[in-house]
Amino acid sequence: MPYAVAAQPLVESLPFANGTAAWFERLRRLPQSMLLTSGTSSHPAARYDILVADPLFVLRTRNNVTTVTAADGTVVETSYEDPFAVLSRFCPLQPDSAQPELPFTAGVVAWFGYELLHGANRIEPHKADSLHLPDLLAGFYDWAIIVDHQLQRTSLVLSCADPQRAQLVRQQLATVPSPAADNPFRLQAPFKPEITRDEYLGRFQRIIDYIHAGDCYQVNLAQCFGAPCEGDSWHAFQQLQARANAPFAAFLQDGEHSVMSFSPERFLKVQNGEVITQPIKGTRPRSSDPDQDNSNRIELETSAKDRAENLMIVDLLRNDLGRICSFGSVSVENLFELQSFTNVHHLVSTIKGKLQNPADVFRLMAACFPGGSITGTPKLRAMQIINELETMPRSVYCGVIAWIDRSGNMDSNIAIRTLVRDGNYVHCWGGGGIVADSVGAEEYQETFDKISMLIDGFGNR
Repeated sequence: MPYAVAAQPLVESLPFANGTAAWFERLRRLPQSMLLTSGTSSHPAARYDILVADPLFVLRTRNNVTTVTAADGTVVETSYEDPFAVLSRFCPLQPDSAQPELPFTAGVVAWFGYELLHGANRIEPHKADSLHLPDLLAGFYDWAIIVDHQLQRTSLVLSCADPQRAQLVRQQLATVPSPAADNPFRLQAPFKPEITRDEYLGRFQRIIDYIHAGDCYQVNLAQCFGAPCEGDSWHAFQQLQARANAPFAAFLQDGEHSVMSFSPERFLKVQNGEVITQPIKGTRPRSSDPDQDNSNRIELETSAKDRAENLMIVDLLRNDLGRICSFGSVSVENLFELQSFTNVHHLVSTIKGKLQNPADVFRLMAACFPGGSITGTPKLRAMQIINELETMPRSVYCGVIAWIDRSGNMDSNIAIRTLVRDGNYVHCWGGGGIVADSVGAEEYQETFDKISMLIDGFGNR
């Protein structure tokens, strides 16, 4: 059964000068508190922060079973159907409810783990089931704080059907949190890779053999790093986002689980039925030496290999969008745009389309999930090879973190550059696309280049 929200939201001003972190401090101990932040860089996406907590209900999918739980802990439904179909049933969309300059008024904030649709794709469960996070964690939120950095405005958006619930939210925000205990996040030992260099190179060669045999054209191979840890994950997120300034960053909590994402990559954006996806393929490290940094940038911009790798994924995503978007509406708007981030340069392409029905966002997500830039091509065969060769399930890494407004508007990231904490252990992954002319030693080093900010961010590696 869908949950009711007010037809029109109440919008109340909050002090912008308090900053996003100060407002989240007042929310983060509430159930399923989540922060999506776009940073403060010059990136085109760097405008809104979205803060939510205490959802009306929560969906969790684990081992192909989706459980819907109300705020009081009551199990509302248990389902074996497609989790995107369950979401669409419980979160009906109202395409005419969009509000100017408010990206989110009520709706879903969620993580979608990389393995979420493995069952539907007949991919065997990963042999190592050592992570305990759900494959899907989605909350339906009837209020949010929106920080607009462009207009320098912070708004409390209340779509609560129950006026008493709205008043409780106001009271929560009026309560200044007591000073947090000195509980900084720290690693108890350096990050350690799950496989050795030789083991990585053996898996790399296996992919080259698959490519030569005609199984695939490109496979994104990742390796996992892990470390024991203690302390407050929120402190870790603030520390790393201050360095990364990522445009698609997110901090999400669920009991002993937390996700800290510093992603530079957009997955899908929908605005009034217009669809954008912006895959990243092609990477070079940044350098503190300006001449070397410029040389790395030029090398990436002129690399035929990286352009070919990017183009393969652009073609894949054109096909994915074409399954849902209006016939003839899918086009490539920009190829091989160079974007520079804290620790790497990337090549980014932009593909656009138009939804036939503005309420088709859940179908769009299902059709495009997981993102082609982190699987390879053809997608299904690449996913099978990844499942065979990688030693750990990816969990939220290479999945998607998204907000989906009740209007059908949405934005989402590919959850790369992402830390996943499971109790007192934290994981991160580094990966890259492998094609026929890839060099194993270079691909191995690239996995470190991509996550150097995460590994070095706590002073050790």
